Amino acid sequence: MQDSGGIKSRGDMFYARTSEHGYETCVEHLAMTGCLSGGFAQGVGHLNDGLLAGLFHDLGKYSDAFQRRILDPEHSGRVDHSTAGAMLLVRNGRPEASMAVAGHHAGLADVGGPGELDGSTFSGRMNKAFAAGERSPLALSEAWETQLCVPRQAFQEEISTTPARKHGAGIGERSHYSDMMLTRMLLSALVDGDRLDAEYFTSGRGERAEHDMLERVRNRLDPVAMAEGCAPSWKLLCETASAVASECEDTDRCRIGRLTDIMEHAARNYLDKSDKTSLDAKRCELLTRCLDWGRDASCGRGLYTLTAPTGSGKTFASIAFALEHARTHGLRRIIYVIPYTSIIDQNVGNFERIFGPDAVLPHYAEAPYQLKDESDMSEIDLKRSLAAENWNMPIVVTTAVQFFESLYSNKTSRCRKLHNIANSVIVFDEAQTLPVPYLHPCIKAIAELVERYGVTAVLCTATQPELKPLFDQVLGRDTRIPEISPFSQTDREVFRRVTIERIGDIELDALADRLKGHGQALCVVNTRKKAQYIYGRLAENGDEGVYCLTTLQCAADRRRLLAEIRERLAADVMCQVVSTSLIEAGVDVDFPVAYREETGLDSIIQTAGRCNREGRHAAKTSLVYVFSTEGGCAPFLTQNIAVFHEVAERYPDLASNDAIRSYFENLLKMRDGVAVRGIGNDALDKRHILPLHGWDTSVPMPFERIARQFRLIDTPTVPVYIPLADADTDEGARLCARLEQGDIDRMLFRRLGKYAVEVWPKHLELLRSAGAVLPVGYGRDVEEECFILRDMGLYSARLGLRLADVSADGIFM
Repeated sequence: MQDSGGIKSRGDMFYARTSEHGYETCVEHLAMTGCLSGGFAQGVGHLNDGLLAGLFHDLGKYSDAFQRRILDPEHSGRVDHSTAGAMLLVRNGRPEASMAVAGHHAGLADVGGPGELDGSTFSGRMNKAFAAGERSPLALSEAWETQLCVPRQAFQEEISTTPARKHGAGIGERSHYSDMMLTRMLLSALVDGDRLDAEYFTSGRGERAEHDMLERVRNRLDPVAMAEGCAPSWKLLCETASAVASECEDTDRCRIGRLTDIMEHAARNYLDKSDKTSLDAKRCELLTRCLDWGRDASCGRGLYTLTAPTGSGKTFASIAFALEHARTHGLRRIIYVIPYTSIIDQNVGNFERIFGPDAVLPHYAEAPYQLKDESDMSEIDLKRSLAAENWNMPIVVTTAVQFFESLYSNKTSRCRKLHNIANSVIVFDEAQTLPVPYLHPCIKAIAELVERYGVTAVLCTATQPELKPLFDQVLGRDTRIPEISPFSQTDREVFRRVTIERIGDIELDALADRLKGHGQALCVVNTRKKAQYIYGRLAENGDEGVYCLTTLQCAADRRRLLAEIRERLAADVMCQVVSTSLIEAGVDVDFPVAYREETGLDSIIQTAGRCNREGRHAAKTSLVYVFSTEGGCAPFLTQNIAVFHEVAERYPDLASNDAIRSYFENLLKMRDGVAVRGIGNDALDKRHILPLHGWDTSVPMPFERIARQFRLIDTPTVPVYIPLADADTDEGARLCARLEQGDIDRMLFRRLGKYAVEVWPKHLELLRSAGAVLPVGYGRDVEEECFILRDMGLYSARLGLRLADVSADGIFM
């Protein structure tokens, strides 16, 4: 190790990679990656950790074994080139950076105990390498020390101040939640820097938003000297990393400023309208409040709620607050977290109309650009595809699954974007849908982002859950969560569009007969079986204008049917729809009357939001009937229904603030047995994610185990792919044919997603025994077999997969 940061020396030539452009020296790659990852890590307050991780992440390439491989890959085996740098960082007291380096290819491993020699854990890997000493195949050429020129004091700067570090916790000891989140953030910065430089060297993509910055970084570091194996000084590396951080920050803030100006222009056009209705006036109150709060410097970064009824314009009001607040406080992007893919397109479309598609990144599996080969992509598609890797866009719209599973992931591809979540405004749309079995770890993640990573989080919904006690728990103090919305209960009456009426028990046949009496009606039930039965009764004399929506239909058919439903509603012709809860959260439909089977109060109010949505009728005549019926319900709804009964007995007005607040308070109490207490309890943290981050684990810092267990969609269902071929398209059939032939890649499964029906294991076994499905090997992962529906007589677009019609007398295939 050099004691002076200014020494430059030329050693033998060591190469990091090769491409059609030639060879990239180790100095070039490590210096570029170090400055990029250091700059990115500055956004989370750890420039030095990021810089050091980048400089040493591929230190093992300074070995004879790796140089033989790069010069003669056909006759050389794979070489571990990350362990050497991880060892160096461990020796010098940078454990989080060390774990990021060790995991920058395969992901973060469980840390393991201090005495382990099992190479599958981080500690075991380090212990084995240290034990090998000079005999280790990782032995490096001395050239790296003279070429990289890192002074000893570099390891003493910017020491982490997390609780575990303060108390001297070492790598092999149990640590805190914050240390693990910091490690993921450093992995994010490192992986993004590493991959950007690799792409820049091999293809130099001009479409990449970071391309010009990469050019400037390279020129600043003296590319001629680096190509000859002569490293920049430590001072220049630090200055360049700081310059990367400043450029990224300035670029992001400039984009936010431009979008805020666009938003303000749109807001003025609405606020200055002269012919406002009373409803418009109330919407303007909300919008004005959000603009004012966003511009108020005293409303600092932190937690907020935005509670506004359906129809109040809260989507535009929330983006108005988010942009103004981001500009006021120098925040760098807006992230919208939405519970269901069924409503993402709706939000993305609204944002695109205001800001243009080049400002908005929709990131979910079925986003249109995700389903295209690069040769078929437009310029916007390609920019979005690249930005999806690291979320380098001013407005990101994503799912709760993508957001939270990334925060708890150990995989490089999922973690790469995490550093760009820091210093953002995150709007959690439909906040009441945060999954109760994972509520504690979700709340903890939000709190961590707010406390340590400069985030402002907005819980946005018409039915605000009472989450303050949970934030108080995870933060260990009384949490201040201001409400942005100006609406009192009296104000909310202006937005009341329906009357909720309980009608008690009713048989399914009687319910169907009652629905037949309405020209247009929506009925939402709790099971797919009930939906199909009621549909059958409604369609006895013909199915024109009669619809069934369940997850037994593939997404492609549901999307097409919803388009037909909207057309019929707009034309004021017969439209009777029976659906499961998939239609509730934000799906833009407007029925004059609705029926909802008993469930949680939040779901009932969501169904009510599909009734008289445009306010064309009086609230007293726009009825939402709540009923119970035979056939039971899914076990996970039992407690929701019990709490609904308690609240319904006490509050005549089920849509009131008091009723909603009481419902959520009682639901959390019931989930926890007696009261909301105890981090990691089975009800609010069913996979014990939070205890695994702390002391309650036999394997310290189990990154891999946590990532495996944190699955928001935690069901044992298996996809059956439907080979659809109709007058419009035969895409489903073509994709299934590729799957059957073994022509499998990641893009194929993305495209197949809209032709999948998820079935339970018992139903899959029934289909298999009847010879109704064709097994075609393993699919998205090695634990999941793939199946194609063979008997298309069991599937129809209007009804979906009819499991009741499967005969178990078929031949095993």
